[in-house]
Amino acid sequence: MTKNGIGTLSIGALVLIALPAVSVAAPSAARQWSVENTYQIKSETDYVLYNRGIQLGYENRTFGVDLGRGAKGGFFAFVRQAPSGERDRRRVPIAGNDSVAIFNTKTLRYLMFYARGDNKAELEWSNTPVYEWQLQNQSAPSGRVHFALFNSRVKKYLVYKVQRYGINLGWFVEPPPQPLRLRFPIHPRVITNGWVPYDSTFGQGIKGKVISVQNADQKALEFVKPVQLTNNCSESILRVRVAPGGKLTADQMKLLYGSATPRTPISFFACIRMPTQSIYATFLYVTYMVDP
Repeated sequence: MTKNGIGTLSIGALVLIALPAVSVAAPSAARQWSVENTYQIKSETDYVLYNRGIQLGYENRTFGVDLGRGAKGGFFAFVRQAPSGERDRRRVPIAGNDSVAIFNTKTLRYLMFYARGDNKAELEWSNTPVYEWQLQNQSAPSGRVHFALFNSRVKKYLVYKVQRYGINLGWFVEPPPQPLRLRFPIHPRVITNGWVPYDSTFGQGIKGKVISVQNADQKALEFVKPVQLTNNCSESILRVRVAPGGKLTADQMKLLYGSATPRTPISFFACIRMPTQSIYATFLYVTYMVDP
């Protein structure tokens, strides 16, 4: 092994081909890996490998895989998959969907998945190439390539993760989706019999569900079941009163919309007693969850 590449390049039937690096979607939080002094990662080339800016290298350990953060144990090279029994020694760009083996020049072995029965860095060394890694979402600001390191056997990304023992690496876990909150206007209609009716449809074009509805006005709102829409709020069979700042309860949501968490889109119809000042739009705080 040399600093510039693995072994020597045999010249003959092999043809040097410049392949474009294909980008594969990866969570931005998994893009923790980088190599320096290049704008595109190539196969059969030795690199200093960094995780979150800290150099990774071979390091003898009592527990777990022999890797260390801050260790300077060798360089890493990415070896593209070739037919069984052959070795692709071309130094060509590695695409995001290429299967590669990861070689370390200190231990002269390849990094591979190894089930340890826990959530720690399930890694070990192999004497032969294991083509189970992908370098996804490569980008190269200022001559340093950043990427996500994906393992195709477990279909997970290797990332920094604090462990009780062994190297601080583990598998990326996608955080659960978080609810969103929006101040949503509902607009007045024609006034009749001392009431101002309001209505609007929330969630058009959104696939998700409504978690909660809160009155953002300083006046009480009388919510009406959408199937009983009427310009005359006093004639509505069913009204649910919500005080200023109050929320519709789960039972009230079921009563009005058939579910405590109705699917979008959802039509809101509400009434306010005839105000003495100018009529204006009123607002709801709608908390909702978008489908993953």
